[in-house]
Amino acid sequence: MDATNTPYGAAALDAARTLYRGEGLALPPVPASLVPGLRQVGANAYASRDLGWTLYDFGNFVDELRAGEAVEPYVAFGLSGHGVALQAAHYYAVTARCALLFQMRWGTPMNRPEQDRQRHDAVLSLGQRLLAAAEAQAKAGRLPAGQRIVAAESSFHGARWAWLPADEAIWHPSRSGAVMDALIAVKQPG
Repeated sequence: MDATNTPYGAAALDAARTLYRGEGLALPPVPASLVPGLRQVGANAYASRDLGWTLYDFGNFVDELRAGEAVEPYVAFGLSGHGVALQAAHYYAVTARCALLFQMRWGTPMNRPEQDRQRHDAVLSLGQRLLAAAEAQAKAGRLPAGQRIVAAESSFHGARWAWLPADEAIWHPSRSGAVMDALIAVKQPG
C-alpha cells in the first residue's frame, strides 16, 4: 500500500465509517486517544499501530498477549480474509487492563446477514461494557495485579477468555460468548 495515499486520523475514521455503513454494520468504537494514530493498513483494514500480520491472523493477536509482551493500547478493525468462504469482520481493542479480540465470519455465501449484523453489533456493544468495567475495576483496585482480562471470540477459532500474562494461564472455553463470560469475571474477580 502506498503510504502517501493512506488516510490518517479522522480521515481514516471517516473512510472506515463509510465502509461499515455500506455493509450495514456498526462502526467499531475507537477511543478518542487513538484516533490521531489511526490509519488504513489494508484495503478494508484500519489500525492505530503497526501490525506484522493481517487482521485475519487471529492467532497472532492472541499469541502476542499470551507471550506476556508489553502490548500498548491499540485498536485494529476491518473486513478481510482469504478466498470466498473465509471472510470476516474483525475488531481488536487492547487497553492496559483488557483485550477484546473478535472475529466474525462476514461477507461469504454462508452468511445470514441480518442475524450476523445483530450479533456483530451486540458483541461490540458488550465489548464496550467489558472494556469500561475492566477500567473501573482497575481504578478500584479489584483486578489481579499486572494482568489484563482477554476475551477472544472467533467464528473460526472458537471462544475463550483468560487473565494474561500469567505463569500458567488458564483459558476458559465459552459456549455462550467469551465477551460475556469475561465481563462476569471482571465484575467478580477472584
